[in-house]
Amino acid sequence: MSKTKTRPGLSKLKITWLLLALAGMFAVGSYGWHVYTLFRDWQMNMPQPQLERLTKDLRIYHIKTGHFPSTFVEINNLIWHTKPAPDYGDNGRQSRTKNYYYFYTRVNDHTCVIWALPTGPQRHYASSFFLVLSTEWLRNWKGKALDDEAISDLPAIPSSDMLAKMLMQEMPGQVFAVQK
Repeated sequence: MSKTKTRPGLSKLKITWLLLALAGMFAVGSYGWHVYTLFRDWQMNMPQPQLERLTKDLRIYHIKTGHFPSTFVEINNLIWHTKPAPDYGDNGRQSRTKNYYYFYTRVNDHTCVIWALPTGPQRHYASSFFLVLSTEWLRNWKGKALDDEAISDLPAIPSSDMLAKMLMQEMPGQVFAVQK
């Protein structure tokens, strides 16, 4: 009787299992990349309020000049030094950064108000804010994100009743140490 010779190396069954394993690894890698890109896009489009930095910079501006700025252009020229200067709207009181729309109004030399409203595709996951900033204290209200129609109808300085109708809740105020 003669023995059947088998060739050493890869048989068809071994090649099939190897290709199946490679295809599985490629599928898992592709799915992982897809999930990563979805997360990255979600994170990039998520509104991130910059209220702490803005209030800090406004207070620094007040300490340096003795009054709050009339527009964002003035604070950019003194503190931020952004080159090229961003578009602050027709009157210099509007700004957009990190999917938030800011509307600034100076009430008098020692008081100003700021609307901070989320924009973009993830706007409904963020909150709207209204701040009243003085040299000695800060009062702020927080509420749900507003639609474009509601944003265009907002007054620069709303009454307490209007803030209540918009379901904005007042947050604990802050008192600042007197700067000398």
